[in-house]
Amino acid sequence: MKSLSAIAILVQVLAVLFLSGSLLSAELYITEFMADNKESVEDADGDTSDWIEISNVNRENGSLEGYYLTDDPLNLTKWTFPKKSFNDEGFILVFASGKDLTDSNNDLHTNFKLSSSENGYLALIKPDGVTIASEFKNYPRQYEDVSYGSGYGEPRDIKFIAEGDASKWNVPSAPIGGWTGTNFDDSSWSSGKTGIGYDNSTKYIPHIGEGGDVKSAMRGINASIYIRIPFNLTDASGISDLTLRMKWEDGFIAYLNGKKIQSLSAPDNPAWNSTSTSNRSNENDVITFFDYPVSGPLQKGNNILAIQGLNGSRNSSDFLVSPELTGKKTDLNFPQNGYFLEPTPGTLNSQRIDGLVGDTKFNVNRGFYEEAFELEISTSTEGAEIRYTLDGTVPSETRGEVYKSPITINKTTVIRAMAHRSGYSTTNIDTQTYLFPEDVVNQPRMRASVTQSPTFGPQMIDSLKSVPTVSIVTDNPSPFMNEGSANMRRESPASVEMIFPDGTPGFQENGGLKHFGGYYTNFPKKSFRIGFRSQYGDTKLNYPMFDGFDYKHYPPTDRFDVMDLRSGSHDMQQRGAYMSNRFTDDTMLEMGNLAPHGRFVHVYLNGIYWGQYHLRERWNADMASSYFGGPKADYDAVNLNDGFRNDEKVYDGTGVLWNEVKQLARSSNAWELNENHIDFANLIDFMLLWVSGDSESEVRLLGSKAQGQPFRFQMKDADGFLRNPGKAVNHPGPHNLMSPSLIRKNPDYAMLVADRIHLHFFNDGALTPERNIARLQKRVDEARLGFISESARWGTRFREYQSWLDYQKNLINNHFPRLTENMIKKFRAAGMYPSLISPVFNQHGGSIPVGSGITMSTNTLKIYYTTDGSDPRLSGGAINPQAI
Repeated sequence: MKSLSAIAILVQVLAVLFLSGSLLSAELYITEFMADNKESVEDADGDTSDWIEISNVNRENGSLEGYYLTDDPLNLTKWTFPKKSFNDEGFILVFASGKDLTDSNNDLHTNFKLSSSENGYLALIKPDGVTIASEFKNYPRQYEDVSYGSGYGEPRDIKFIAEGDASKWNVPSAPIGGWTGTNFDDSSWSSGKTGIGYDNSTKYIPHIGEGGDVKSAMRGINASIYIRIPFNLTDASGISDLTLRMKWEDGFIAYLNGKKIQSLSAPDNPAWNSTSTSNRSNENDVITFFDYPVSGPLQKGNNILAIQGLNGSRNSSDFLVSPELTGKKTDLNFPQNGYFLEPTPGTLNSQRIDGLVGDTKFNVNRGFYEEAFELEISTSTEGAEIRYTLDGTVPSETRGEVYKSPITINKTTVIRAMAHRSGYSTTNIDTQTYLFPEDVVNQPRMRASVTQSPTFGPQMIDSLKSVPTVSIVTDNPSPFMNEGSANMRRESPASVEMIFPDGTPGFQENGGLKHFGGYYTNFPKKSFRIGFRSQYGDTKLNYPMFDGFDYKHYPPTDRFDVMDLRSGSHDMQQRGAYMSNRFTDDTMLEMGNLAPHGRFVHVYLNGIYWGQYHLRERWNADMASSYFGGPKADYDAVNLNDGFRNDEKVYDGTGVLWNEVKQLARSSNAWELNENHIDFANLIDFMLLWVSGDSESEVRLLGSKAQGQPFRFQMKDADGFLRNPGKAVNHPGPHNLMSPSLIRKNPDYAMLVADRIHLHFFNDGALTPERNIARLQKRVDEARLGFISESARWGTRFREYQSWLDYQKNLINNHFPRLTENMIKKFRAAGMYPSLISPVFNQHGGSIPVGSGITMSTNTLKIYYTTDGSDPRLSGGAINPQAI
């Protein structure tokens, strides 16, 4: 509770405002408006229209009927109010959308929109069409989701009563009437400075004021004492956040001007000789101030804080009461127009600020540099101070160097800057990374055996500029830079920049940084995850992160709530190629399925080169929402692990759809029942790919019942995939949905499995040797030059450039040429694909010369076909009557 509720105070504030100056005779006013609404409030159509708030200050019965709103001083009757009631707090909200809606039972909309440019105009006109009731003339530039209106500055802290203030006290011997009120005559009482108490030892003595030792008056006589502390207010308006601060033992009851405001360890109906209801045994608590928010009738002039102190018994060895009374004071005498960072449409205004400090600007943008330059930082706000840091820490009004002159940048540098001015909002933190490759090559964590090698040394500069750079800067780098520590699972605020060597514009955003993956490993090079959340800045990264990559299916989105940076560590030690996750993602996409898009990047951590990483989308509900539509809250995202862990986790959504799938998967006709819950073609594709390599039994799923999106499958962890197949081709798959028994029971399901095998393993399909080799070669070409820098930073036996390249060559020259044929043999042996050769056309599509035709060949005597687009095979296996 507060001395005056927020509502009561602001009503008082508005009353002072609207009864002063040019507003003396008015009752209805524009109190707040927003001219650039993106998120603050939506109208009934779901649009984020601009809005205007009208206040009925006196709360008397009144109507805006016949009043006008206008944005044009030359047309005062531009839009007319219908009859419309104010809300309970005395406000009406009008949308300035241009929709011109005047149905009083619904949202009101003006026939104009507000200008967000400077020198704007907005006015409320009385029914005579001439008299201005309220006006914002030449209002300044308006900002996105920041409102404007009339308000006050920041309240100041005030202490009404302090420890050591004068008081009157009395140990009663009988009831005393009216002793808590302001008019009580306490002139006969004893005087003393607070605190009031006694102690047989010395613990409380330093906290007892002059004349405040009451041992002789209280001990053995009464467990209660009455205390009165007077204070005077010349102005009781604008007071809020009233707080009673107490050092006390063993109980008390506090009154403000006769009204009880707080009671602890006290009886409900205290008498003049009451004891406390409990003892306070912790002496350190007794001599520590505890804060209790209170409300009470403060008044201009004399005020009294009265306290009945309660001891555990009249013979207790110690006792203490030492109060303070604090609050906040808002000056109501000088209302001013200003901005509100927390808009309050339809209710009382929040704290006003004079303006927004212009964002810091840099004369040289982030990027790669070879020569030193002078960096200038500026802000458009006159009188604002700029502070900056060079060590990754976050600058503030009191932290960092004050910018006074250009800064010489002659090596790899991370600079963070902000600007502030009293009474204005502070800017966000801007981060700029300037990379000098020559300097990076010589960083202490780089291996001289690579950087000074006659072969690789001359390629280092080009290697560092071969792929884009992601620069991560955090105020707390130690947990991330300690290569021997465990993974950091808790987010730390961080800046992330994307920098292109050719000068292509990148981005800078703030997010939360943590490690991910590797729960059962401790590789020095760890993976990073950056989440974009409101506590750090924007909730989405809006940037075409995978622009320039050609995908036939599912072109990449440009909106992300998370970005993953996979280290490739788990794909290196004796079992892989640093390429497995990128390869399997690309393969699923080429097979026509959604999968995370990706690219290779160099990563820097607070200016230190940290290696080449796989930048990747995260398979989650937000990703599903980006590609299939609807809010991310509609989607379930599930993580499954088989084998040594055998667990599952719904990490996004409610799990309702997933629980339905599990129930249906246990039934004998899981295929028919689950057709609307599972994308079986996608499941089969996932399994065909998974059994074609060797990685752990882990899978992720996405689906939405509300959006009608069946679950789709994706490899969670493909580390080690690029090896000889390690699982049986007829592995039952997640929840046995690919079990041989299920395939045998349903001929349509069996045919779908065979069809997907034929689609991907034959006729230039995604899993043919040619496509596998081309897909891997493309990514090897992308990563090859950058891998020199990776080997310089992290090189061991399995990360040496040549051993990595030799591994790729072996995959291309030996592994993939045999893989497809071997997989087809396994599928046939498992009864998943027939020995019958599917008909092969002499020409796959295209134009045919007049008079010629097409031929089909197979190893059987009959071929059935149709020319109307229907399947020659009917559900269940019968021949289509339309087939020829």
